[in-house]
Amino acid sequence: MVRNERDFAVVNATLLTLAPFAQAHGVLPADEAALGIIKDGTVVVRAGRIAAVGSYAECRARLSDVREERGDAFEEFDVHGAVVMPGMIDAHTHALFAGDRVQDFDDISAGRKPRLGIAHTVEQTRAMSDVELVQLGARRLSLMADHGTTTAEVKTGYALTTEGECRMLAALKTLDADSALPHVVATFCGAHALPPEFTDADAFVAMLISETLPAISAAHIARFADAFCEAGYFSVEQCRRFLRACAERGLRLRIHADELAHSGGSALAAELRCTSADHLNFAEPSDIAGLARAGCVAVLCPTTTEYLGLERYAPARALIAAGVPVALATDFNPGTSPCFSLQTVAHLARRRLHMTVAETIAAVTAVSARSIGPDEETGSIELGKRADFAVMQSRDFREFGYYFGVNLISWVNISK
Repeated sequence: MVRNERDFAVVNATLLTLAPFAQAHGVLPADEAALGIIKDGTVVVRAGRIAAVGSYAECRARLSDVREERGDAFEEFDVHGAVVMPGMIDAHTHALFAGDRVQDFDDISAGRKPRLGIAHTVEQTRAMSDVELVQLGARRLSLMADHGTTTAEVKTGYALTTEGECRMLAALKTLDADSALPHVVATFCGAHALPPEFTDADAFVAMLISETLPAISAAHIARFADAFCEAGYFSVEQCRRFLRACAERGLRLRIHADELAHSGGSALAAELRCTSADHLNFAEPSDIAGLARAGCVAVLCPTTTEYLGLERYAPARALIAAGVPVALATDFNPGTSPCFSLQTVAHLARRRLHMTVAETIAAVTAVSARSIGPDEETGSIELGKRADFAVMQSRDFREFGYYFGVNLISWVNISK
């Protein structure tokens, strides 16, 4: 259930503020102290912003003031000891697409090579009207919100024409304005795959830089640019040219790196000082050291690894030990991760990536906020931040990632 309350309070909560971690600007916490746990916690919200946070006693005066100011417009929610945490932030998704790839799932399940691939999704997405694109995106984002996501990074890359990529961005802008849906951070993923009009990746990258990128830049919707650095998609040099051109236009950089094999994407992320390097299943120790020096956030997507049955999961423990901030994401897409729940990702992070519960909670809140920015807006429950948070159907935060295949979120608030 999604609420859009702007003047209200939550009381009697087991509150995970994440404030110590967010204020330290450090790597993931090794223990639970960084979660900023407050028993009998209270959050007071005024005009969609957090006006007070702490114990009930600490917030009593501010609570009384806001109640008097707003009168009947003010609501108070007693959650009876339930866990209240920052709204989850999905730092890597491809949630705007048309069609499905059920046939590919049948192929993967039978041990065959998928026959449809990204080309099928591109064909289906191109055929959608602007209204239909928005409707499809709203359906997917609504499912994400129901499972606790209050902000989602969403990539283009399923049109692969100048007009089509701009249409996708326009749809994302419309979706971001919908108060019932998560906040949307738009990424121009132009170098996602080779479209049917091209047989040469160099020529396509040249077109992206000379024609598509100026149009994307002029629209002022995309915050990031992204490229798929992988054999069979785009080489290190092609990604370097594309991403450098995007950076010159003011876009921050992300990159799909070392997902299916060791591609050189992690090293390129460090070279370009990308905000994030995503996937990293086949990153090597030297790559990890480079990411740490460059200050990149590692965005790990274990549902994709599970779905494809890859031989290696991302080396989360090595990344954390090296001081690389680790975020988690669904990689929600029709072909390799038809998963919209960060709760499922959390379970895989605990089981497959061997992350602690504190690391996992930080990875879907404060670290993800850092990876998509600005993290002063969200990712923790602190004074002045947006009132985006999730209420669990549990009093024990250690259950986050323990259950799977269920939805533990009772309701979320999204402040727009």
